[in-house]
Amino acid sequence: MPVAASKGRTERLNIRVTSAQARLIRRAAKVTNANLSAFLVESACRRAEEAIASQQHFVYAAKQWNAFMAALDRPAQEKPRLRALLRAPSILERG
Repeated sequence: MPVAASKGRTERLNIRVTSAQARLIRRAAKVTNANLSAFLVESACRRAEEAIASQQHFVYAAKQWNAFMAALDRPAQEKPRLRALLRAPSILERG
């Protein structure tokens, strides 16, 4: 759901568009019975949420999903070098 467009507006964004883009955006705002600012904010927030979600939600083909699940189900492996690294003092802890 898009972020509420009318509460606590304290930030200002300035953009430049072509004449054709401006006409298109104004027309879309008009046909959806929204003012230009509300239309732009809602559209931008919806697109931002989609962009963020696309980085958090992954879709696999059946073969990829099976390989992913097999990797998750595989028993943990001992990693001595990693264990030693995590036990060693960090550069911030050294005197």
